[in-house]
Parts: sequence; structure tokens; C-alpha cells
Amino acid sequence: MATTNFSGPVNSANGFTVNDVSVIGSTGELANVAYAETVSRDTGTFTVTSAELLALFATPISVVAAPGANKAITPFLWIAFKPAGTAYAGIAAGEDLVLRYTDASGTIVSGIETTGFLDQATAQTRYALVPQSAVGTARVELNPTANAALMVHMTAGEIITGNTGLLIRVFYRVLPTVLS
Repeated sequence: MATTNFSGPVNSANGFTVNDVSVIGSTGELANVAYAETVSRDTGTFTVTSAELLALFATPISVVAAPGANKAITPFLWIAFKPAGTAYAGIAAGEDLVLRYTDASGTIVSGIETTGFLDQATAQTRYALVPQSAVGTARVELNPTANAALMVHMTAGEIITGNTGLLIRVFYRVLPTVLS
């Protein structure tokens, strides 16, 4: 087993992909810590361009790639920021910005109401907790889809006219779907 000396938090933000971490205490004792499955991760800030946002109903965008067999992405918070610019129009009832598994028909895990958000000319920020059963509705459990990508999608149809991109950041964990 290779040994690396490191001072600081051991997490994916520091470039670690960790399955087991050996921890040596101040008195020299050795403890093995199962760590990888609980590391919080985030996508970093990425841009959904105006053209992509206008086509988001027909063409969902992958936010996090599928994690592999017997694992699931479990998001817990996401942030969307729309800079000031021309307001989007054509926003209908039920047309929401959502995170969902797999594709345009996958399970919705969280959503942001687009009315009062994308249809504004001023800069707007929204934070959405996960899980939600519908936009603005809390849910106490999440039934994750194993080995599925996490997508950002527009429900109910395409919006029109706006000219600003959307900045999104998703915070999540990759957890096992099978315990042994």
C-alpha cells in the first residue's frame, strides 16, 4: 500500500478518489476509515448557454455522468443563477427547470420554478434543496436510480426569446444502491 503524507481535508475537491483511508493518530495508532462513498462533491459552476436553455425541453443536458454499477448520484443542493439580460418568454404553467435521472423521462429529484426567475430582466439566483416531489414541495426520501446520469431539463415545453445563459452548480454524493 502506498503512503502519502497530506495535511487537510481528504475529499474530491483536493483531487482524491478514495476507497479506504488509513489514519494514524497522534499516538501512532492505525485506524482504517471507509470514506469514498460519503465524500461530498460538486460539479463546479457550468454554463447552460442561451441556445441550450431555449432547447432544454427537447435536449436535456448531462450534469453528472452515471457513476457505475450499484451506485447512485444523490444530489442535496443545486444553485441556478441567471445574469441580467432579456427576459425569457413563453413560460407556461408547469414549465420548470429540474434535475432528473437518465433523460427527459427520468425521475425528477428537484426543481426550480421558472416564473419569476427566467422571465425577469434582472439578475436572479435560486437555491433548490433535494429531494422534492414537485417544485417547492418537500419530500423526505429519495429513491435514486442506480447507474444513471443526472440531467438538467425543462419540463412541459420550450421557452422563447431570452438571451442570457444560466450558471448552475450541483452538490451531490455518490452512494451505494446495494449494501453488503
